[in-house]
Amino acid sequence: MKSFVILFIGLFQTLVLFGQAPQTSLEDDSLSFYLNELVVTGRKSTYVTKIDKKIFNVGEDLMSSSGSVSDLLENIPSVQVDIDGNVSLRGSENVQILINGKVSSLMGGATRATVLQQIPAQTIERIEVITNPSAKYKPDGTSGIINIVLKKERRPGVNGVIAANAGNYDRYNSTLSLNYNPGKINFSGSYGIRYDNRYRFTYNNRIKTDTISGENTYIDQNTSGPARPLDHLLRGGMDWKMSKKDNFQVSGAYTNMSFIRTENTINLYRDNNKDVTNEYSRLRIADECETESEISAAYEHKFGEEHSLTVDYMYSAAKELEDNQYTNNYFFPVSPETKDKTRIWQDETKHLIRADYARPLGEDAKSDFGTEIELNRDNFDYRADNKLDNVWIPDTEKTNHFKFDENIYALYATYEAEFGKFGVMGGIRGELVRAQSRLIYTDSVIPNNYANIFPTLHTAYHINEKHELQLNYSLRINRPEGDDLNPFPEYKDPFNVKSGNPNLQPEKIHSFEFGYLLKSNSTTFLTTVYHRQILNRMTEITKYVNDSVLWTTKENMSSSQSSGLEFILNSTVSKWLTLNLNSNIYYNVIDASELGFSKNKSAVAWNVSLNGNFNITKNLMTQVNTRYTAKSLTPQGYREPSYILNAGARYSLFHNKASILFTVSDLLNTYSSVTKVDTPELKARMERKRASQIFYIGFTCNFGNSQKKQKEAALKYDEQL
Repeated sequence: MKSFVILFIGLFQTLVLFGQAPQTSLEDDSLSFYLNELVVTGRKSTYVTKIDKKIFNVGEDLMSSSGSVSDLLENIPSVQVDIDGNVSLRGSENVQILINGKVSSLMGGATRATVLQQIPAQTIERIEVITNPSAKYKPDGTSGIINIVLKKERRPGVNGVIAANAGNYDRYNSTLSLNYNPGKINFSGSYGIRYDNRYRFTYNNRIKTDTISGENTYIDQNTSGPARPLDHLLRGGMDWKMSKKDNFQVSGAYTNMSFIRTENTINLYRDNNKDVTNEYSRLRIADECETESEISAAYEHKFGEEHSLTVDYMYSAAKELEDNQYTNNYFFPVSPETKDKTRIWQDETKHLIRADYARPLGEDAKSDFGTEIELNRDNFDYRADNKLDNVWIPDTEKTNHFKFDENIYALYATYEAEFGKFGVMGGIRGELVRAQSRLIYTDSVIPNNYANIFPTLHTAYHINEKHELQLNYSLRINRPEGDDLNPFPEYKDPFNVKSGNPNLQPEKIHSFEFGYLLKSNSTTFLTTVYHRQILNRMTEITKYVNDSVLWTTKENMSSSQSSGLEFILNSTVSKWLTLNLNSNIYYNVIDASELGFSKNKSAVAWNVSLNGNFNITKNLMTQVNTRYTAKSLTPQGYREPSYILNAGARYSLFHNKASILFTVSDLLNTYSSVTKVDTPELKARMERKRASQIFYIGFTCNFGNSQKKQKEAALKYDEQL
């Protein structure tokens, strides 16, 4: 393996040194100003920078013609996907993911990673990265917005794509996408199924220190076990071109994930002399089922060019049922076996109503006005039972019921104009929030009503055809969700408790950015200096409530701030080599004095990713992508560095109408997540790992009417825990 790595590095350096970039030009040499589009086109990818967003037209990229949306995101600059499938933007997982510019239930909660793996990349037109959203967008998310825009297929007749993949550890997935256009009405639909075998390992080692006596208690918890999730994703829609000025759309989606998870945790407790005081195992058999569904409709009337009125509505529902059966075996001191169980039910519904009116104001300006109403309802029901004398007895101390209601009413307006080489876009958004937490069993209500004004400002200066500068600012908010506010504890085991905090306040984020774009033939270079100031930052806190029970909850801390420098480089080095390099370096300062920690903690963190596509022959392409994330700061400690290397190949058949793919994830078996806590009372190290070297072989086929050359299939890496 080491020899292979050394050989590859040598080959890679040779290619970079001797590869010559082709003398290609931009598709349109007469570039428009910043308020329109600045298009930088390479041979395999197109980047479009607008005054308030970066657009990646994935349909033009070799790596984005098949596979899943999750695969696409791994190749988008500024975006990272971690070991659990969590998506982050510039190192922050607090990112809002939209579909066609709208909030979707599929992009929230625990199923988001699964859904991103199920949506076919073939259905995606572009991905927009909006690190400083304008007032038109909902201001949620610390790091910004990732907007996934679906294709609007209008080719006549029937066309589609089918893909199937099989991997080691009994992993299988398949997707069928269809589109039918008989005339003015276009119908589309897709079905995806995924069957995995996930084996996870968690190593949790803790040292509890008595701050008075100085004596230590040593606790080791090692958990391992498989899960076999079966996922279904069904999507469909209709697009009706009613007239030249009127268009109506309706769409729906449904996802279902069910599985049996088996986990066995070995618990070992030792005293200050490291003598064993307690040893037992806790076997968990969990029957879990999650379903999410949504339906939406939209009507658009065009009065003229860029002059339109749009009204849309979306309803979504998410339900989750988790039945946990626990068996405890005590080795020291020896005690009889005990059993307990929990039933966790979550039910969430959302209504979203929007209206937007856009109008040009002469040749060089335009305005946008809109309103939104969002109604959220969350219901959490937690029931616990203990088995005594072969009879299940309700545990009233652990049983609870929690409801959370949130209504958000918003108005916004934006104005864009250009003055020669200078462009400006200003906006303002006002929100009124009415929220309350209801603790059913204690018959208490905790209200949380507030109003906010969110200003935004974006500016751009077009120096010449090769250089552009941008400066922008936005104020955003990060609202606590139902899970974050639920004060009732969830008992994973007798010594670990997790709960929310009904008194959590929303975070406010002031975000500043200054960017520079350089484009030259087949190379695009973007660099951005940014600064984020977060007030009332929400953070997860772990502490002991007594000698043995560890409690994890969320609290607001004073503030945090980070300043960073981001680089994005895309270059066609030669006709057979394309490189995509992305790096983010930032300085993070945390003030957690209100939580009892040192007033300020600071650290420099960074991450880098590199993708290389090698076109060996006309039909054979190989790829290597690698990511490294350096040590990063947390309020109670830090996260250790992580590294992964993936490799694969694709062979095209039948004039690119079909492809055979082979990939291997985590080639060097280095992928893991390690978090450390270091406080006077608690020192802990938690490592999560999986069976990470995943091999996949797959086949993709396009069929039906097509007026365009079929695109090639993307390489697909499995990096789920």
